[in-house]
Amino acid sequence: MKRKTTALLAALLMLLGSVTSFAQDILVKGKVSDAQGLGVIGAGVVVKGTTTGVTTDLDGNFSLRAPQGSTLVISCIGYATQEVAAAPQMNILLAEDSEMLDELVVIGYGTAKKEDLTGSITAIKAEELNRGAVTSSHELLQGKVPGLLVLGDGTLRVRGSASLNASNDPLIVVDGIPLSSNGLNSINPDDIESFTVLKDASSAAIYGSRAAAGVIMVTTKKASQSSKPKISYRGNFSLSHYMGKADVMEPDEFRKYIDDIYADRPLLLETAHGLMGEENTDWIDLVSRIGTMNIHTVSASGTAAKGHLPYRVSLGVMHRMGTTIGNQSTRPNLAVTLTPTFLDDHLKVQLDAKVSTSINSPQSASYRSAANFNPTLPVYFYNSDGSIDYDTNLGYWVRGTGKGAAFQPSNAETNPMQYSTNLYDQHNLGYVLSANINYKVHGFEDLSFNIRAGKDGSNSYSNSRTKPGYWELIQDRVAPGVGTNTSTWNKFGNDMLEIFANYGHDFKGHKVDAMLGYSYEHFTSYSLSETRLNGDYDNDISDTHYKKDDFYGDHIPHEEEHFLVSFFGRLNYSYKSRYMFTFTLRDDGSSRFAKDKRWGLFPSAAFAWNIAQEPFFKNVKNVSELKFRLGWGVTGQESGIANYSYLANYYMTTSGFFNYRYNMGLDGISESLVPKAYDPNVKWEETTTANAGLDFGFLKNRISGNIDVYKRTTDDLLNEVTIPMGANFGNSLLTNIGSMENKGIELGLSLTPISTKDMSLVIGGSFTIQDTKFTKLTTGSAAANEDYFVQVNWMDWDTRYTGGYIQQHRVGYDPRTYVLYQQLYDENGKPIQNAFVDRDGDNQITDNDRYITGKSPLPDKFYGLNVKFTYKNWDAGLNAHGETGNWVYNLFAQENSTPANTWLNYSNLYNYPRAVKKYGWTDIKTNPQIYSDLWIEDGSFFKIDDVNVGYTFRKLFRGNSTLRVALSANNVLLLTKYSGQDPESGGQTGIDDNQLVPRIRTYSLRVNLNF
Repeated sequence: MKRKTTALLAALLMLLGSVTSFAQDILVKGKVSDAQGLGVIGAGVVVKGTTTGVTTDLDGNFSLRAPQGSTLVISCIGYATQEVAAAPQMNILLAEDSEMLDELVVIGYGTAKKEDLTGSITAIKAEELNRGAVTSSHELLQGKVPGLLVLGDGTLRVRGSASLNASNDPLIVVDGIPLSSNGLNSINPDDIESFTVLKDASSAAIYGSRAAAGVIMVTTKKASQSSKPKISYRGNFSLSHYMGKADVMEPDEFRKYIDDIYADRPLLLETAHGLMGEENTDWIDLVSRIGTMNIHTVSASGTAAKGHLPYRVSLGVMHRMGTTIGNQSTRPNLAVTLTPTFLDDHLKVQLDAKVSTSINSPQSASYRSAANFNPTLPVYFYNSDGSIDYDTNLGYWVRGTGKGAAFQPSNAETNPMQYSTNLYDQHNLGYVLSANINYKVHGFEDLSFNIRAGKDGSNSYSNSRTKPGYWELIQDRVAPGVGTNTSTWNKFGNDMLEIFANYGHDFKGHKVDAMLGYSYEHFTSYSLSETRLNGDYDNDISDTHYKKDDFYGDHIPHEEEHFLVSFFGRLNYSYKSRYMFTFTLRDDGSSRFAKDKRWGLFPSAAFAWNIAQEPFFKNVKNVSELKFRLGWGVTGQESGIANYSYLANYYMTTSGFFNYRYNMGLDGISESLVPKAYDPNVKWEETTTANAGLDFGFLKNRISGNIDVYKRTTDDLLNEVTIPMGANFGNSLLTNIGSMENKGIELGLSLTPISTKDMSLVIGGSFTIQDTKFTKLTTGSAAANEDYFVQVNWMDWDTRYTGGYIQQHRVGYDPRTYVLYQQLYDENGKPIQNAFVDRDGDNQITDNDRYITGKSPLPDKFYGLNVKFTYKNWDAGLNAHGETGNWVYNLFAQENSTPANTWLNYSNLYNYPRAVKKYGWTDIKTNPQIYSDLWIEDGSFFKIDDVNVGYTFRKLFRGNSTLRVALSANNVLLLTKYSGQDPESGGQTGIDDNQLVPRIRTYSLRVNLNF
C-alpha cells in the first residue's frame, strides 16, 4: 500500500511539473525576411538546445511555442544564421552569407567548400566577370584563369595540348550536362552564374575519358525563392568599325606600278593593259560600313503554384550587322529553369531547357576581296542612257566578251559588290535539355540519390540556289543556264543518363563524403546533301539528262553513332578541415575501340594540408589562408578520332574523287566503295598528370592567390603514321605510337589595396609558363626517334603549294615547330630573293636544306590582367591579356613579297598591297618565295581587351530596383612587334594570311535593370 501511495505521489508531481512548464511557454509568431523585405521560404526556426522547431511558410511566416526566456536559432541556406531571444511577435531580417556562398564551388557531381578542395580548381562567379561587350561566353574567360589559353579563333586550351590527333578541347559541362558539340556558343553569357575550371587530373578525372584536356563547368542562374517575381533586363547597344584601312595601291599608283614591273615584258604589259579599265573605284569604301549590334535579354524569376514551383525564364536576342555589307545574323535564345521541391524538401527536381538559334547571312561582301580587286574597273554595267543594265549579270560588272545572249565570261573574277550571288537560307539550332532529380532519404538525410537525364545537340539546315542571270549559270557544267539548288542538313546530338548516390557525414571532425555512379552517353551524327536542278523542266543542254526530281551529288544520308558507358566513384575525407584526401576512380567503355580494348580505368588521388587551420597557426594574424596541395591522376582520350577506326570499313566516294568513279555505259557514272586502313588493336590514349599547389591569403585576403606546378605526360598517342604500301588498305594508319610531355607553372593573384565603405580597388592577374615537347613518335630506338617527324600539311587548298609544309611534329620540340630554309642576306642586310643556305653542300636547295627553327605558334608564357575600381555608385574596369614566345608565319607577307601575278594566265589582274615594294624584288616567278624563315615573326603581344565605366542608380521605382548604365570600348590597344594586323589571327596553327583585314573596335552602351 505504501509503494502504491509513493508511485501515485510521483505521478502527480510529474504532471504538475509539465503543467507548470507549459504554463511558462509562450506562443511565438513572426516573419523571416531577406534584405529586400521579401519573405524567406523554408527557413528553419529552432529553439536553441532542443529539437523543437518549424520552417517558414511561403510568405516567411512561422509560429511555435517556446519556453519564456529561450533563444531561437534561425537558419537558411545562403543566409547568415541568427540567434534572437524568443518574443510573442518577431520580425527577423536574414542577411546573405556571402562568405558561405563564396566558399561553395561546383565540382563534378556535386559541390564542395573552397577550403576543402584538394585539386587545381579555379572558380569565377558572374559578378567577378567585369567585362565589356561580349558576344560569346568564351570571351568571359579571356585572361582570367591561370593555365587557360583562349586563342584568337575562340579555341580553348587548358594547360596546352595533350594529344596529337585526338581532341585538345576541354570538356564543357553545363549544369551537369557534358556537351557534345555546341561548346559555349549555345549559352547566353547573361545566363551564366559561374565558371569552374578543373585543370589537374585529380579534379578532372571524375569525368574520365573526356577530361584529358581539362573540364570547364558552367553553372547558369537558377530560380528565385521569392514569392514576388524578380525581373531583370540587360541591354547592349554597340557600334563597330575597322581600325584603319588595308594598305593597297590607289588606282593611278596601281597603273604606274603595272607599267614599271612589266616594262621589259611587252607581251605581259599588253595583257595587263587589256585587263585594266578607266575607272577609279575604292572597293574597300564600297563594301565597308559601321557595324551595329543589339543584345537584349529579359529574365524573370520567382515562384508559382503558391510557392511550390520556383522558376526562372530568360529570353534573349542578338542582332548583328557586320562591318561589311551583307554581313548580318540574328541569334534568339531561350532558357527555362524549374526547381520544384516535394516531401518536405527531401525530393528536389531541377528542369532546365536552353535553346539557341541563329539565322545567318553568309552571303556577305568580303573585305579582303575588295582590297585585292582591280581598282580601275567599274562596279556596274550601264545602258546607253546611263541606267544600270540589270539583264547582264544582275547589273554588276564582270569581265566577258559581250552582253545579253552573247555574254560568255571565262575565268571571271567576282565583283566584290556582287556578294549575294545565291538565294541563301541558313538556320542553326543548338539546345541543352536536362532533368535532375535529387532525393534525400527520409530519416537518413546524409544519403541522397540523383538521377540526371540530358540531351544536347545542334541542327543546321541550309538551302542555296543560284540567282537567275548570274554569269556562272552560263558556265555551269552541270546545268548550263539553269543552275542547281543545294540543300544540306547536319545534326549532332548526345543522349545522356546518369545515376549516382552521395553520402556525407561529419563524425566529430572526421568528415566523409562518398559518391558512386553510372553514366550512359549515346552520340549521334547525321548529314545529308542534295543538289537538284532549278526549275520545273527537263534540261537537254547538259551532257547528262536531268529531270525535275533528279539528284546530282551526294544524296545518301551519312549517319554515325558511338557510345560511352562509365562507372565512377569518389571518396573525400577530411579531418577538421586540416587534412584532406580525395580518391576517384572511373571505368570508361567506348564503342570506338574493339571489345578487348574497349575499357579504360582512370584513377586519381589528391592530398591537401590546410596549414592555416592548424592550432599552432591560429596566432599568425597576417596569414588568413595557407593550403598545400598534391595531386596525381590519369585521364583517357578517345574523342576526335573516327568512330570505326578499329574495323575494316569502306566509304562511298563523292563526285570529287574521280579516280574511284566508273563509267558503266548506259547506266552512267557509278560511285565505288573504297576501303580504309584500320588497326584492330587501337586503344585508349592516356594522360598522366602530377600537380603540386599552394593556396595563400594575407591580411584578411587583401592579398590572395594560388600557385601550381604540374607535369603532364601522354602515352600511346593516337598517331597517324605512314605505313608501307600493301601492308593495309592505305599508306597511313591511326594507331597508338608516341608520347608527349607538358609541364608548367601557373600563378593566380588578387590584390585589394583599397577596401572601404565607399571605395574599393581589386587587381587580378594570372600568369602561366608552359612547355610542351614530343618525347616519342615512333617505335624505333632513341636515335630513330630523334630523326623521325610527322609532317604538318598546311596549304593543300592552293594548287601552287600542294603537299607543302612548314611545320613538323618532332621529338624534343613543340607541336607545329617551323621547319624552314635559312634566308640569305646581302651586305646591307637585305634579304636576297630565293637565296637560302645550302646546308648539305650539294649546290642545290632541297628539303634536306631545311632546319628545325625551334619556334612554334604555342606561347611559352601567357598572362591576364583585370582591374576593377568602385567609388560609391561608380565603377570602372579594365581587362587585358598577352603572350610571349609565340611565333607567327606571316603568309600574307610571303605571298605579297613579289609582283608575281599568276592570275595573268587566267586573264585576271588584281591589286597589290604596298608591302610588295618592301624588298624591291621584281623577279616574277610562278611561285613567290616560300618556306623561308624570313616569314616567321615574334608574335609576342599585350592587348587591352576592353575598358568600361558604369554608374548604378539604386532604390528606383518600388524602392529596391537598381539600374546600371555602362560605357565600354573593346579592342582598345595592341602592343606588338609583329608586322601583321594581329598576332592572334593565325589561331592555333600560327599561319596568318589575314593582314589585309584590319582589326575591329567596338563601342558599347550597356543597361542592366533589376526590379
